[in-house]
Amino acid sequence: MVAVRTMEEKMRVISQSELLRLSRLELTALLRKIASELPALPEGSHDLRIAHYNLYNIRLTLARPEFRPR
Repeated sequence: MVAVRTMEEKMRVISQSELLRLSRLELTALLRKIASELPALPEGSHDLRIAHYNLYNIRLTLARPEFRPR
C-alpha cells in the first residue's frame, strides 16, 4: 500500500481500516514518506489537504493503546 506515489499520480486518502492493518514500523515509514512529500505539493492543493489528513490519521493510529510503549 502506498499513499504517496510519483508526482504525476494523485494522492489518495488512506482509510482507518487500512491503517489498522499496518504495523507500527509500517505506519512510521508511511508517515515519514508522506511528510517528505509535503514540500513538493502545491500550496492549497487537494493533494496537500489529503496528505495532511493522512498524516493526522496515521498519528491517531499510532496513539492507539496497542502501539504505546508499556
